[in-house]
Amino acid sequence: MSSLVGTHGQLGVNSCAALSQASHEPLAGTAPHVAVWICIEQEGAWGAHPLTEPGLGSGAGDALAALTDNDFVMALAIRRVGRHPRATGTRTVMIARSDLTDAWLCTRDVDSDDQLATVLGDVDLDAVMTGRVPSGWERATESVTLICTNGKRDVCCAIEGRRIIDEVSDLAEHHYWECSHLGGHRYAPSVLLLPAGLVLGQISATELMQTHTGNPPLARVRGRSCLPAAAQAAEIAADPQVPFGTATAVTVETIDEHRATVQVHGLSGSTSISLVHQAHSVPSPISCEAVSQSRSHWLSL
Repeated sequence: MSSLVGTHGQLGVNSCAALSQASHEPLAGTAPHVAVWICIEQEGAWGAHPLTEPGLGSGAGDALAALTDNDFVMALAIRRVGRHPRATGTRTVMIARSDLTDAWLCTRDVDSDDQLATVLGDVDLDAVMTGRVPSGWERATESVTLICTNGKRDVCCAIEGRRIIDEVSDLAEHHYWECSHLGGHRYAPSVLLLPAGLVLGQISATELMQTHTGNPPLARVRGRSCLPAAAQAAEIAADPQVPFGTATAVTVETIDEHRATVQVHGLSGSTSISLVHQAHSVPSPISCEAVSQSRSHWLSL
């Protein structure tokens, strides 16, 4: 049996997620920096890159590529929890704008790759980035939770993502979806809450339920995707002076390769957070197929 997979489908001791957990690698400030998320329902078996393997058709693929050419836009394949027969009917598409004070999620159903190409081609990305919901899309009234199960990209996501989905599916009525790679296999299970852009790692089912009630365990928070890495770490460190999730602005005042000063503003006041960019004491691999190397993180002083 591979050393990456233990008995009963558990993580093996040499898997990237097990090594990261064993080394107590910090999670704060490790969320991808994404302002707009585009999620496209893609049933059937996934490859390592399910939006291109086998892909969406040339028209839809080109339209999506044009949207994701922006560094702050990320596209994910999503599928409903459960069995994954290849679907030929209606698919759901989501666009989420993650922002501290004006986050929203909108959805639209499409019946074909050609319609998907038209719908994506009509999206005015500049308008979305500034807060305008695309014409013809329905604004959602509830949040969704995406859990990475993209095992073809990394086995840790298949094992840990599937485990937490099995645990939470029967615990609460909530909108759960499986998703493709979020970034950070070694933090599996990797979870994204939209539209908030809240990215969590190494989280248990109980802790995820706690997050849904508005109290995310800070030790499991990687950051909010609308912020750059230093600002993500500062928002977490600012709690309880500015309770996490209540910040109205996070401003990076000074930054260089090794240090940063970040101002975190909330409704009840502000606080200044000093950070140092420091290498973690134990090298670890970025994924199960990679070699171990030193990892640096923004840590509060």
